[in-house]
Amino acid sequence: MKRFLIVWLLLTWMMTIHAQRTCVVADMESRKPIKNVLIMTDTHHAARTNLYGYFAMQYAFDSATVSHPSFHSTKVKRTALPDTIFLLKKMNLLHEVTIYGVDKQKHSLAFHQKAAQYAAAGAPQPSSGTVIATFDFADMIDRRKRHDRKVLKKLEKIFKEMDAMDDPLYLPPMEKEKQ
Repeated sequence: MKRFLIVWLLLTWMMTIHAQRTCVVADMESRKPIKNVLIMTDTHHAARTNLYGYFAMQYAFDSATVSHPSFHSTKVKRTALPDTIFLLKKMNLLHEVTIYGVDKQKHSLAFHQKAAQYAAAGAPQPSSGTVIATFDFADMIDRRKRHDRKVLKKLEKIFKEMDAMDDPLYLPPMEKEKQ
């Protein structure tokens, strides 16, 4: 009986030493096997999963680290080693994004203001102190010129209103009526 007990203990001990543990490594979300996952034991032995996500560890170990570049690593104890190890995929979250730009409406308004100032600077100025009165009979009968003068007066009025809008104390016409 002693011999039987000794042989049984030796066989059990040898089986635990040479026991081969086979597991599958899979994606936690899709449940699909992952290939080329590195399994590194605390005894510095390593294994890789095959095309079907299987690996076989021939060496005795206490714990193993399961890692893949696209997945979060996990550490597994040998005593709690399941048949399937699930890994969670790494998410690439973006940090805060700041976008710089130019307000086209303000840019356009500034461009038109500069163009108007440039045109006003280039316009001929009346001479100081002298008034030159001219008379042309053709001006009296020219319809087009009279029409242009009316349009010019309307435009001058509109531009004066626009200049007043730049004034910080400007009140639109409707608000003036309310006061």
